[in-house]
Amino acid sequence: MWEENMSLSKVDQRHRIVIDKRIRMKTNIKAGDLVVLEPLDDHSFKVTVIDITPETLEGDPAWKAIHTPVKVERYIPPEKLEKIMEEEVWLE
Repeated sequence: MWEENMSLSKVDQRHRIVIDKRIRMKTNIKAGDLVVLEPLDDHSFKVTVIDITPETLEGDPAWKAIHTPVKVERYIPPEKLEKIMEEEVWLE
């Protein structure tokens, strides 16, 4: 059961786990990294390090939509916009 690439850690009172240096070096985990914990069963979970940097997110359409300003062609008053939206619903 115990393999050479495993390490033993204890969960502290605040539910934190210290990752062994050998594992951190092998997996390139650094302080401040975001990780996803995925439960596998009642006693184990999978850990995945998430690389969230602008360079890795530039191709993500959701990230682009949030971080790319849109130039407004013309101002539409809220009342007129509501009327347009109601007409669009009836056309469908």
